[in-house]
Amino acid sequence: MRRPLVPALVLAVLLPVLAGCSGDEPTVALLVADGDETSHVVDVEAFEERVAATCDECSVTVYDAEGDAAQQKSQARQAEVESADVIVVVPVEPEDMEPLTEDDVPLVSLGTLVPGAEGHVGLREAADAEGDADSDLAAARDLILRERSSMTYVPTEDMSEQAADVAVALLADIPVPEGAGVEAEEVEGVQSWLFETQDVILHTLTTLLVGQGVLTLDELCEGETAKRCARLGFV
Repeated sequence: MRRPLVPALVLAVLLPVLAGCSGDEPTVALLVADGDETSHVVDVEAFEERVAATCDECSVTVYDAEGDAAQQKSQARQAEVESADVIVVVPVEPEDMEPLTEDDVPLVSLGTLVPGAEGHVGLREAADAEGDADSDLAAARDLILRERSSMTYVPTEDMSEQAADVAVALLADIPVPEGAGVEAEEVEGVQSWLFETQDVILHTLTTLLVGQGVLTLDELCEGETAKRCARLGFV
């Protein structure tokens, strides 16, 4: 199981505060650019679970722009009409996002910084934020089968959990918890949390991905990869 970004002790202190957040059933709107294509940018399930773990009164509403920037703007307005208390956005067109929300609705960008964001979670390097076209599991299995020589791992789950922490902190009007994950820094005047990608090759596959709990050997070494795993000494 992956270790949470915020230690249990910190959560224990925050939970009584966040339980009431900012009123009756505060709502977090999560706007994804394309639910079929952004799996390496946002983990919706991890985001929802993190919000639920840190704010027991909160609800999350997910909007999928399906790659359409105009539709995403319309969804942002819809989220405001439906009384979203904070909006987290994986932008379709970051440079075309202003103004995305009214001034009184906090905005958090995930993946790429957008104008008007009060918080940002992204990657330190200006690398392909989408990562590999395949899932981490598919790419890792291709490494084992020697169908590729390397893959780029983007810590999507950690980034999604951090974005959830930022959103909940804005709801509760408290500082984002420190002491876990990555440290906050300013990017273009916006408080930001920047994560590192990792280049993975066959030699480092188990150390980096299995060792960090991203994938399991059972997932990697079933079916057509079983014999190769045995030869490599993975099982």
